[in-house]
Amino acid sequence: MKAAQVACLLSLACAVACAQPVVFLQDRLEVSACRGEFESVPVTVLALTDVAGLTVTVSDLRGRAGTMPASAVDVRVVKAWWQAGYEVWDLTHRRLVPELLLKDDALVRVDLDKQANYLRDQTGRYRLCSGATSDNLAGVLPRDAETLQPIDLRKGEQRTFWLTVRVPEQANAGPYRGAVAFSCAGRAKRLPLRVNVRAFDLAPSRLIYSLYYRAHLTSGPPVCNSDDKTGEQYAVEVADMRDHGVLYPANYQGLDGLERALGIRKALGLPAGRFYTLGCNPGSTPEDLGRIAAWMDVLRPWGYSEVYFYGEDEAMGEALRAQKAAWKATQEAGARTFVAGYAGTFEAMGGLLNCAVYFGRPTEQEAAKWHGVGSTVLSYANPQVGVEDPLVYRRNYGLALWRAGFDGAMDYAYQHAFHAVWNDFDDPDYRDHVFAYPTANGVVGTLQWEGFREGVDDVRYIATLQAEVALASPDLAAQGQRFLNRIDPGGDLDHIRSRVVEQIEKLRAARGGGR
Repeated sequence: MKAAQVACLLSLACAVACAQPVVFLQDRLEVSACRGEFESVPVTVLALTDVAGLTVTVSDLRGRAGTMPASAVDVRVVKAWWQAGYEVWDLTHRRLVPELLLKDDALVRVDLDKQANYLRDQTGRYRLCSGATSDNLAGVLPRDAETLQPIDLRKGEQRTFWLTVRVPEQANAGPYRGAVAFSCAGRAKRLPLRVNVRAFDLAPSRLIYSLYYRAHLTSGPPVCNSDDKTGEQYAVEVADMRDHGVLYPANYQGLDGLERALGIRKALGLPAGRFYTLGCNPGSTPEDLGRIAAWMDVLRPWGYSEVYFYGEDEAMGEALRAQKAAWKATQEAGARTFVAGYAGTFEAMGGLLNCAVYFGRPTEQEAAKWHGVGSTVLSYANPQVGVEDPLVYRRNYGLALWRAGFDGAMDYAYQHAFHAVWNDFDDPDYRDHVFAYPTANGVVGTLQWEGFREGVDDVRYIATLQAEVALASPDLAAQGQRFLNRIDPGGDLDHIRSRVVEQIEKLRAARGGGR
């Protein structure tokens, strides 16, 4: 998501019969990434006349290093629709905002004059999804297409296509070249696409990335909300989180059905080790401790050695301090505690809280408190999920989090529907919190979710540089550390990424590093 790439513009002078050629104002698209990395590039199209049935396809990419299949490039169209405000509690600024990443642009219709959104249901009927209530959305099962569908453009309309390259794990380093074809009425114009595969691999994130994930597995037919999931929906959503760097989604599933959820997580490659659950709370009575023991008995054979149980959410004052006995008993039973809270939670509870999920802007001072008692601290509500601003999630859950010395993030929430998840206007207090909208068989991603992934990748590039610094000669290691110390998370993140790559390549060259 380079700033220069975001600014790229295609001027499409294409009549319905495509009598005029397609004019490109940028001569090519270019992406640089490591093996296994996802990297995106947007392409904006301007129609100078009405266009019917515009299609976008990508060729295989070839180079001396080999061939990258066209399937490595996912193409979606960015959909702007009406949303209720700027912050998740802001219901006063109805605004047209680009957010959805669709395969089928027609899944959502937008009426600019009425400032209204309409969602296509499973019968093909369009239902209002921007009203004060959502009774009309009961039973709606939206379904996006498997492949990018043709779109129509009105004269003067601009649309952005979102290309995401997933570099194959076994790709050889070097440049790969292909093209993106924009076609209508049997004629096409091609924009060159170059993918540069870097010669080094990204280190895993040193930060823990989690999200509150409200899913409960059901055995019934699919529905589209934030809480009830079929096995297929659960698997798609867990895979989506994994592909965005979230490897430790917090669990809401109860003990009944837990092993089914664990099996899906394992099959999708999520790591074991730590497990955060809101399906059982800390406690000190024999009944409480019996429930905790039952959870531990299920989780340990799956490889979860650190099991965290959730206290009273966002408690303060006496309500917080009243949990001391329960938290202490839970720890003595071999389990751990976690909960969301505010400044002052440390002073009240200290080491009785093994993992603090800290509200608001992370600071080095807050991190130092928790680390001083051997606890971890994760960030949330900086902001909550649901703000349509990719850059704020990239910055605040990427380099800013790393610089503050926090251990990771657990924002709220992957999805939380306040009434209908596809309607931002049906609750008097909150907008829906959504990184990816649920469908009958998958999800519709968002631009802010892409920004979050870039933040995770920024942290992985930092981890890669830190690993190189640890292997470097004393002089070069000192230079590399000085560079790391000077990184300002408030700066241009694309420029910082480029400089980090330069440092990695410099240190690798000095020690003759291979793949």
